[in-house]
Amino acid sequence: MRKTMRVYRNLFKTFFILGALHQSIAIADNEIMAIVNGVEISKTKFEMLVTTQTSQGQPDTPEFRENLLDVMITREVLAQEALRRKLHEDPGVVQQLQATQEQLLLNALFTQIIQASEPDEKAKRAAYSKLKSDRGESKEYLTRHILVDDETTATNIIARIVAGESFESLASDFSIDTSTKNIGGKLDWAAPERFVKEFSDAMVSLTKGEMSQEPILSSFGFHIVELIDIREASFPTYDELADEIRKNLITQTRDELISTLRDSAKIETFE
Repeated sequence: MRKTMRVYRNLFKTFFILGALHQSIAIADNEIMAIVNGVEISKTKFEMLVTTQTSQGQPDTPEFRENLLDVMITREVLAQEALRRKLHEDPGVVQQLQATQEQLLLNALFTQIIQASEPDEKAKRAAYSKLKSDRGESKEYLTRHILVDDETTATNIIARIVAGESFESLASDFSIDTSTKNIGGKLDWAAPERFVKEFSDAMVSLTKGEMSQEPILSSFGFHIVELIDIREASFPTYDELADEIRKNLITQTRDELISTLRDSAKIETFE
């Protein structure tokens, strides 16, 4: 029963979205699924709604088709009652229908734009090369840190490390960064922009194997940072970025078209 009701709700949502479009499209079809007070429900419209639902994961079963036809009949009964009450003349309803129709037209336009602006391999390769070039040289840093609440504690920890105590052991004992304290304060490889400015500025000023000699204050507290290693940052392969590049190029084409249309339109605004 719950499954049937869920199907009904989904179908009614679909009808609401497609309703304005159906009003403006005359479908020539001799195959009839049902007649409600003289109004025909065509097989073409029925199959169109079957396709819409099954494309969203609805299994195409005899039960589903029976429910669908039942919903279409109910919808037609309700639509006729709405017309009898002249709800189609209500200003609010007219406005909603116009908005729905406008959205359907926009969706169709953007679908057409996407189909017409599909970038070729050469364009995608060129965009990838530009992305790689624009990034320039980039480095990633492997660090560990100890985070504490107050400067005095941080200063004392630095002194103990300089005296020969283990950074990892002191991180385990004192760090308030619960995500790293049990692994010696070690952080993942990351570019400087991944960290707060105070931390990244101190990090990039260190040489490999060096530790900050003074506590570093950030919004999180006081850090002690040790730079373990530096490497050239890897750049994603073309295959890894191809889909994103494609979407960006299509979006760029769409935005350029919108800009061109707005520039050529006569627009008046009133405040």
